[in-house]
Amino acid sequence: MNKFHNLSILNYFLFYICGALATFAITPFSILPLIFSLGFGIYLINLIPSLLKVFVAAWFLGLGWFSFGLYWIGSAFIVADTYHIFLMPISVILLPSILSLFWGLAFVFAKLINRRIKFSIIYIIIFLSLFEYLRAKIFTGFPWLMPSMVFSANEYLIQIFAFVGSFSTNIIVLTISSLPFILFSELKGKYTLSILLLMPIVILFSCGIFRYSNKNILKNNNQLITLVQPNIEQDKKWKLKYRDQHLKKLLKLSNKNSDDFKDKNRIIIWPETSFVGTIPSEMKLLSSISKKITTNQNITLILGLLRTDKKKVFNSLVFLNSQSEVSYNYDKIKLVPFGEYIPFRKHLSVLSNILPPNDFTSGEPSPKPFIRDFGNIITLICYEILFSDEIFSRISKNTNLIINITNDAWFGNTIGPHQHLALARIKAVEFGLPLARVANTGISAFVSPYGEIISKIPLNNDGVKTVNLIPALDYTLYKRFGEYIFIVSIFILLIINRIYKFNYKKEVTNEK
Repeated sequence: MNKFHNLSILNYFLFYICGALATFAITPFSILPLIFSLGFGIYLINLIPSLLKVFVAAWFLGLGWFSFGLYWIGSAFIVADTYHIFLMPISVILLPSILSLFWGLAFVFAKLINRRIKFSIIYIIIFLSLFEYLRAKIFTGFPWLMPSMVFSANEYLIQIFAFVGSFSTNIIVLTISSLPFILFSELKGKYTLSILLLMPIVILFSCGIFRYSNKNILKNNNQLITLVQPNIEQDKKWKLKYRDQHLKKLLKLSNKNSDDFKDKNRIIIWPETSFVGTIPSEMKLLSSISKKITTNQNITLILGLLRTDKKKVFNSLVFLNSQSEVSYNYDKIKLVPFGEYIPFRKHLSVLSNILPPNDFTSGEPSPKPFIRDFGNIITLICYEILFSDEIFSRISKNTNLIINITNDAWFGNTIGPHQHLALARIKAVEFGLPLARVANTGISAFVSPYGEIISKIPLNNDGVKTVNLIPALDYTLYKRFGEYIFIVSIFILLIINRIYKFNYKKEVTNEK
């Protein structure tokens, strides 16, 4: 491995391939062994003495990970004409390049703190996990495609999120991916180190298997949730001439088999920006829709719609009751950078002719919505489901359901919608809450507190599914302690690293 002390262009390409291959361990491919290619990259970078070369190598590793894992963002420039097509390279090249900087800096910090010793893998795992945490928090945050997503593909592995959450699971995935290369290396004390690293992971895996094997899923037979997926093409979605056609489809799906649910308490959910129009100007139309669907006081219709307030535009969600009233309104708080607003717009005046003229406005926290016989509900629009902070700030002892509406039609028939669903499943497990996810073109699903997909409507299909509400779990370790668990996980790794260093020094002394 000495050749990695003097890196060539081909070596950097190898790091790029390692990062790229590792993304195939994530849904929808879920080829789990490929995550070891990430560990291989980590191990090789660990051998590089030059800080500059460490940074560049780690940047290429991250570039492979983010460019292959996030290529689907470019589809938004093809399926709709919101942006000029020649801006696509900004999303598919610039965004992964920026995200890769977090990885480059993480590796450099790991080497800086451990310059006198060749072995830096544990510090790399620690700092890469810390920088993934920073990536999820700063500049509004973008916690998409974290290494922890690998575990979302398996119903036993996903249980780990209930114990330690996404950020601590990053540590576990990075550790597992690196372990084979530690074992096959010539490092002193490698067996002691491997055992120390494996012990807490094996315990967690055992707890996850036990949790899922002993799950108890009850059904509330009197509380029903109806998922409505209209599968409206994105290029037609915003054209007013198609609105009546789209509304007829939504109404038909919503009323399908409605006679079977007459005496049941029911929530009917439409996707994000269900049809073209805004409130309050469309209140008469909403009243007409309500009369056709909420035919008794037991039915609540939840739908996504734009809301205007003077010159402000909000991406909103409303509850319509049987009196044709908006009983609750929620404005999206976490906006998508470059999708719903342009960061640093005032500094991009040179691009003003090709950028959307207006930004959406971020909403303010609102009271927790309550529906009779369903209790408190957390409503999240689109990629808000990625942010644990948004759930922590709203969750209570009486929260019984997460509702997530979205419009993944932007991303066509790519891996994007599959990843989005996987991230939503993780949140259901972390907080022990059932999740009703409704997308325009898919994938809509009802997910249990254990991450099981109870029912779903596949990508690029129209359809309707009605399911019984599943009670929320009283407790998950992560829901109780949050990111304190992440701090403890870092502390455990530091202790293991200290034990290993002691063992390493002891062996060196004996050799002398």
